[in-house]
Amino acid sequence: MDRKRKKFILGSVLLLVSLITTGIISACTSLTPVNLPPTQVRNFTLYVRDNFITMPDGKKIYVFGFTNDPNGKAQVPGPKLEVNEGDTVNLNLVDDKDPTNTPFNNGGDGHTIHLHGLDLPSQFDGDPMTQPGGEVKQGQHYAYHFVAKSPGTYWYHCHQEAAEHIQMGMYGAFIVHPRGELSKAYQDTPLYDKEYTFVLSDMDSEAHQTDYNHLFNNGPDTNWTSYHPNYFLINGKVWPDTMIDPNDSINATVGQKVLVRLINTGYVIHTLHSHGFHFQVIGTDGRKLDQPYYKDSLTIGSAERYEILFDLNQVGRYMFHDHVEQNTTNDGAYPGGMITMINVNKPDGTNPIPMPKVKPKD
Repeated sequence: MDRKRKKFILGSVLLLVSLITTGIISACTSLTPVNLPPTQVRNFTLYVRDNFITMPDGKKIYVFGFTNDPNGKAQVPGPKLEVNEGDTVNLNLVDDKDPTNTPFNNGGDGHTIHLHGLDLPSQFDGDPMTQPGGEVKQGQHYAYHFVAKSPGTYWYHCHQEAAEHIQMGMYGAFIVHPRGELSKAYQDTPLYDKEYTFVLSDMDSEAHQTDYNHLFNNGPDTNWTSYHPNYFLINGKVWPDTMIDPNDSINATVGQKVLVRLINTGYVIHTLHSHGFHFQVIGTDGRKLDQPYYKDSLTIGSAERYEILFDLNQVGRYMFHDHVEQNTTNDGAYPGGMITMINVNKPDGTNPIPMPKVKPKD
């Protein structure tokens, strides 16, 4: 055998060995388990209570909803429930002081919890027609049990007398973080520095008063098809009260990336518009988008959720508001309603744009 032929055969053998070795290493690497944090068991208990919330113009609106404090009043929206992908969730609904149980509504309406978007088995879906035993009545409780399989932004609400009960305040956010990726909305999406959850809603104060009179004064029942909202809320507050709690406005340092989770729990369409920035829409309704896209105005229908990502690359203060402009009023008076601010500070924490201080309520 001549030398050229020997060199060719030797080179072919070495190449084959190299390819096999590379394949084996690659296969072994792909089989190496990722060092993920262990899953946990998350236990939550929600109670049904009522309350009055006060608008900046002094209007008091009767509500009933959820709280995690057995001695507390209803929170609107209800407590934000957060878990990680793969966690086992036990959510207990306790109806021990049903606010709808009055002398004029004996026994009360009962309640459920529907975990909107989580695609659960029928017995844990919160539909009173399919839930074992039906709605949870006064003196009863019910446990919803499931594994949080898919990261994303979800929400929960009562599905008994849904047109009334959701409007009266029975809703809240449910967030599933990707396992081992607490600074990402989903696997393989950009990292962020801060995140916010904005629960959007709307209220018809006259309908709430009619509902109160029906429950406590034996007045006529509310006709929810004659719904005319006059207050438009972010996390249960309207402008200027959206500037009191830093969780209800976007506050960051220039250069930071901020994730905002938007949940429309109300009955009307809202179009959220940001001044100063376009944002990237990276997910909707609990699913990552294959092709993210950029917007400065995003229309959100009832029950829809979106994850949007801001790259806050310029200092200043910028409105973030509903561009259905009648929704930026309080009972018709502008400015109000669904308005908040994007506050982007210098690295030293200062901001060159002055902002009037909003005093907390007494």
